[in-house]
Amino acid sequence: MDHHRIRPHLLRAAPSDPSVARTLRRRHASAPTLPDGVAFSHLTAALIHGWPLIGPAPDRVHVVDPGTPGVVHRSGLVRHHADDLDVAEIHFDGVPVTVPLRAAVQVATTTVPQVAAVAIDHAVRSGVIEVPALVAALPDPPARGSRRSRLVASALHPAHESAGESYTAIRMAEVGLPNAVPQQEFRLPDGSLVRVDFWIPELGVVIEFDGKQKYVDPSMLHGQDPTEVLWREKRREDQLRMFPEVRAIIRVIWWDLAELDRFRAVLRLHGLRV
Repeated sequence: MDHHRIRPHLLRAAPSDPSVARTLRRRHASAPTLPDGVAFSHLTAALIHGWPLIGPAPDRVHVVDPGTPGVVHRSGLVRHHADDLDVAEIHFDGVPVTVPLRAAVQVATTTVPQVAAVAIDHAVRSGVIEVPALVAALPDPPARGSRRSRLVASALHPAHESAGESYTAIRMAEVGLPNAVPQQEFRLPDGSLVRVDFWIPELGVVIEFDGKQKYVDPSMLHGQDPTEVLWREKRREDQLRMFPEVRAIIRVIWWDLAELDRFRAVLRLHGLRV
């Protein structure tokens, strides 16, 4: 079987972040010391597959090793037992990498939900992983990580268009909001459509992730003045309020979502009790 190698500068895991860059260099340095018969796994595999990471990069490299009983920690390296490697057709510096589905299960069962959901949701919207297949592969209760991983899976959807929307979705799941419809469209009297990030029909609530990027990133402005984009957003929100079923429109930013209590406070300001 022919394999191709992934180099650090080709990874999509925010290499401009110094902590991520350090982690990639650590992987690069650790690869020659690894014995045959192991594969990069968990968050290490997620980064190699190019999934986004929020927060600091992990300070240890994770591998699966059929010859290791349980979990063995040593300086900068964590070995996990696995009955088989189940590797993808890629290598990182000569070391195999766990296939995306297996890596997603590992991340979902061992990583905090918001980090896991943002990473895995990228693979879902890229068509690399299907949510039903992931759910079927998750461990059954009361296995370790089973409850956490199912919470993560409940927040995944291929219609989420950004890491910000993925982050919003998992936070909504964590605070117990009812199921939301992503990318819901509302038809205006003139026949045009207004699309929202999340629509919760049970509550009559629209939730929008309002990232700064849409107002400052030239690739998203398409030559438009930022003030014009802001004005259009205001008009769009006014149009949404014309629909009788829309009782509230809630805009959240990264700061609102960083702490669950902060997010709950935003929801309470709009009359929601969670």
